[in-house]
Amino acid sequence: MRILYFVNTAWYFDLHWIDRVNKLVIEGHEVHLVTTFSDNRIKEKIEAKGIECWDLNIDRFSINLVSNAKLLIEFHKLIKKIKPDLIHTITIKPNIIGGFIARMNKVPQIISIVGLGRVFLSDNYLKKLIGLFYKAILFNNDNIQMIFEHAADKTAILNMSNISPGKLHVIDGAGIDVEQFPYYPEKCGTTTNILFASRLLKAKGLELLVESVRQLKNEGLPLELLVAGISDDEDPDKIPIDLIEEWSSRELIVWLGKRNDVDALLKNCNIMVLPTKYAEGIPRIILEACSIGRACVVGNMPGCQSVISDKINGMVLKKHSVDELKECLRFLVENPDVRKEFGIRSSQLIKDKFSKDIVINKTFQVYKQALINKDLI
Repeated sequence: MRILYFVNTAWYFDLHWIDRVNKLVIEGHEVHLVTTFSDNRIKEKIEAKGIECWDLNIDRFSINLVSNAKLLIEFHKLIKKIKPDLIHTITIKPNIIGGFIARMNKVPQIISIVGLGRVFLSDNYLKKLIGLFYKAILFNNDNIQMIFEHAADKTAILNMSNISPGKLHVIDGAGIDVEQFPYYPEKCGTTTNILFASRLLKAKGLELLVESVRQLKNEGLPLELLVAGISDDEDPDKIPIDLIEEWSSRELIVWLGKRNDVDALLKNCNIMVLPTKYAEGIPRIILEACSIGRACVVGNMPGCQSVISDKINGMVLKKHSVDELKECLRFLVENPDVRKEFGIRSSQLIKDKFSKDIVINKTFQVYKQALINKDLI
């Protein structure tokens, strides 16, 4: 089988999809990746896995008709050159552009909805336009399957289109390697270490967390807020790096920068916090934290609630307020035995539902359904 993946950025593909795709390569399938490569080291790493890479300039946030028409034409040229048996698109712009091209060329397509995105949080013209594009792609399309990370997004698509429910599949997250992220009892000392590790976006809730920790420290609680993250300069919702450095200089946070040793960071923390309002899929950092056995405080979003049940294996914010987050943190700091119990439950949940092998097998079942009339996989 010749499968083509189309995604906004190479780093996202490397972080979330490389394990699933690597199994395809090992089984002898031909795999192509079309994306934007801003870091040549990531391209070399992906190519070393046996994946053929095609660099395409994708402006994730541009709504300019000319630039997007050019992107559609360039992707169409690549389809003609590669001649894939299956196209798997991930994230909004590749889903839409890939959807029109796949439909035009009658190529089976998998659309992955890894969260509907911030555009669906407000009722504006862009949300309506994207909704219309999805309707056009899905209307009476027998060559399409869709994968969601949680049921809320699946329901949203069902409500906006006439697609058959049998073409919609919920697969829980990116899949965690439980051998890389095994249960690891937390180290309890005089100071409680709180970790935030995510893209540095306002919607992820870091500003809320910094203020909550600041107030708790002023009240005498021995806390340390460790912050690791990726600065996404292209995103209009970014937290300026100058502000991060200011927090660090005022000792409100310990700034760790971009890190590749997330497992080590999680082992050295006591609580993982992601007070997000971001309409994403299931945050990978939450899955990794749970696998290692850390109590998590998360935002009241469907992706987070797919993993964290309030006061069962973590805490879920209802109002996203400083006072609410302070009380959640205070409770976990003062009750280490509860933290431990939350972590044990979470680690078992990952093994039972969110492990890499489970996710890979479910993904391949969708591929088989998409290629039901072809003996390719």
